[in-house]
Amino acid sequence: MHRFRSRASRRAGATLALLVLLLAGASCQSGSETAARLEERLKEMAQHGRPNATPDEIEQALARELRVAPVPAKGSNRPSSPAFPTRRTLRDFYAGRQQRLAWCDDTGRLLPAAGTLLAALRAARDQGLDPEDYALSRLERLRGEMKEKPEKAVNSWADFDLLMTTAFFRYASDLSTGRVHPDEIHSEWHTQPPELDLPGALAKALQDGSLEQLLKTLPPPHPGYAQLQAGLKKLRDIEAGGGWVVVPNGPKLQTGARGPRVALLKQRLSDTGAGQQPPAQDAVAQPAANRPGRPAPPRARSAPVPPAGAGAVFDEALAQSVRRFQALHGMEPDGIVSATTLAELNVPVDTRIREVELNLERWRWIPRRLGNPHVEVNIPGFRLQLIQDGRVELESRIVVGQAFTPTPVFTDRIVAVIANPPWNVPDQLAVREYLPELKEDPQIFAKHGIRIFDSAEKGAREVDPASVRWRGVDEDEFHYHLRQDPGPDNALGRMKFQLTNDFQIYLHDTPARELFGKADRDLSHGCIRVEKAGELADRILGDASDKLAEALESEDEKQIQVRPPVPIQILYLTAWADPDGTLHFAPDIYEFDLPQQDALKRVSRATALPASPARN
Repeated sequence: MHRFRSRASRRAGATLALLVLLLAGASCQSGSETAARLEERLKEMAQHGRPNATPDEIEQALARELRVAPVPAKGSNRPSSPAFPTRRTLRDFYAGRQQRLAWCDDTGRLLPAAGTLLAALRAARDQGLDPEDYALSRLERLRGEMKEKPEKAVNSWADFDLLMTTAFFRYASDLSTGRVHPDEIHSEWHTQPPELDLPGALAKALQDGSLEQLLKTLPPPHPGYAQLQAGLKKLRDIEAGGGWVVVPNGPKLQTGARGPRVALLKQRLSDTGAGQQPPAQDAVAQPAANRPGRPAPPRARSAPVPPAGAGAVFDEALAQSVRRFQALHGMEPDGIVSATTLAELNVPVDTRIREVELNLERWRWIPRRLGNPHVEVNIPGFRLQLIQDGRVELESRIVVGQAFTPTPVFTDRIVAVIANPPWNVPDQLAVREYLPELKEDPQIFAKHGIRIFDSAEKGAREVDPASVRWRGVDEDEFHYHLRQDPGPDNALGRMKFQLTNDFQIYLHDTPARELFGKADRDLSHGCIRVEKAGELADRILGDASDKLAEALESEDEKQIQVRPPVPIQILYLTAWADPDGTLHFAPDIYEFDLPQQDALKRVSRATALPASPARN
């Protein structure tokens, strides 16, 4: 059985483009004895009025095309170097079919499966993909040639069939596991896309007539993907209608303002439905621009202010609509249209479409089975959700890592809840932030319950901070371990959620409750602070939550196992949608969007196809 890893499939960029160009010229290779004999035989068949090919002739044509199918260059490390489907993949696939055509019968008549696949390729934009990445125009033209030029029937059949098979593999791979691999985006992206046996799945689907069912199983099965896909459709509908109106630059707009710009603002919010409801009471406030990690939105193109609407008033209802828009677009929901809010309002719809497509791709990188229940953490959204039976059972605001101490993207399990956890200060943090404080005041830690030990080992000796000349200790000589005892000032709060990763990342409570009211919540050293930590613990512990309540009555550390462990998925989504398709956008706090865009552009350049390939 041929299996492939999605990383290999991501590097299939040039395969389809090269294959199309090679197929385009295959029938005119006058230097090929095989092609010449085949052409002569075809002419002879046409003269006798019998365009149908024998199985042997079909096999010969397929074999000729398979010989020119490209193979990845040895040692190639180009991000778009071809790897799937390889020539071997195609040869093995057709060998399993005894060199028989897969998409049409021996008379050149298209089989139902061909129509099913072509329909899926035509609808690829609905999945955030480009139909021309799968040579749709070329396939449509070949299909026409098969009907119009029977004298070239065998060549057209072989060309069409091989290109259809390649298009299926490429489309199925892109849709199910993504066009690029996440480690091409950033080293902090540790998810591993799923593995699928596409050649085996296609062979079975063609045999039992279940291609339509197979195609339906390819997209990620998660509600978040389907909801974002619905949001994409809304954006495409807006784009088809000419986009949304542009509110011209000018003074900030707020309650009491009047004039044509206010009228355009009302129309702009009405265009998308973004301002039809007030924001939820606990709506997450997120800044959008003028902060690290998010490029400034495109400058709004100026538009003439129409004379109509001069009497439009910025009332409280409009202010509520603006607040909702701001909450949905990663800004402080203050109801005032400042320059930042105006720039977000005027981001072109095609830019929003590209952002949604990036995030559809990210859904393809995560496991297909997330667990029931499971926890989803969205880093840019500063949001945690506990999901069971497809429903959000708990939602909480969170604090995540700063850009220089980012929270990594990964999959893990919550295996225990620790009541009254001590905080073992990470070595890098101790050197970077606490050593300067020790040099200023050796007794400062006593106020916060932080103790100093000569190592991190069990049974380590406690060190009196007054016994060390801290001003003479530099970063390379700091061999101490800092630990904060349980208590009201402990940085982990009253509880910690133990994970199994090697990054020393976990979820925890915090005494700094005021941070959850901030707009910018990328404030931690990488771990995830949870506002509703107690509620989350109660839900995942179930009946064992009584043990946690009992443990919290003291200040003694106690570990309560989570049985069974609860899967957790750390996501990085800068665009997502509610069940009704309402879109949210968040700041790209770790600047992952641009590297992903660049990686996808490299793939697109590698697969660029001529609009109308020439044939002799």
